[in-house]
Amino acid sequence: MGAGGEAPPVRGEDVMILIGSSIILLMFIIQTWVVPTVINEDSDSQFEVKYDLAKDDLFSLEVIEGEVTPTVTSPSGEVDTFSNVDSKWEYTAKESGVHTFKFYSIDESVIEYSVSRGLVYDYALYPIGVVILLFGIVKKISLREDEPIEAVLED
Repeated sequence: MGAGGEAPPVRGEDVMILIGSSIILLMFIIQTWVVPTVINEDSDSQFEVKYDLAKDDLFSLEVIEGEVTPTVTSPSGEVDTFSNVDSKWEYTAKESGVHTFKFYSIDESVIEYSVSRGLVYDYALYPIGVVILLFGIVKKISLREDEPIEAVLED
């Protein structure tokens, strides 16, 4: 240790439990921590946002003030223009890649947007974390049976 003391060696099963539980906890935090972003109108009455979306990811927009016209450019270059939105609007990605969202404001507008990810590969680390965690727990339980029993013998 840093102050010249000694620390017992860390056992492999304890490290496996730590890694498995860390993976599960971090994936839960990453996937549930969605912070909607509020943006105000630019000087040219246009908002632009780019997101790398997988197929079936959901982009949602809420117009807080004003009215906007959304336009989506897909990774293949296809441009979709939608009608004016004054409350809520959602777009589901039809293909994977970088999508460009442009919002033209009719009035002075304030919008809030967020992205919800689909079930493609975002949840693949959960089973990996569970397998590592279970392996560490099973190994710890199986080694506990082989440990010697310490006792103090008195005369």
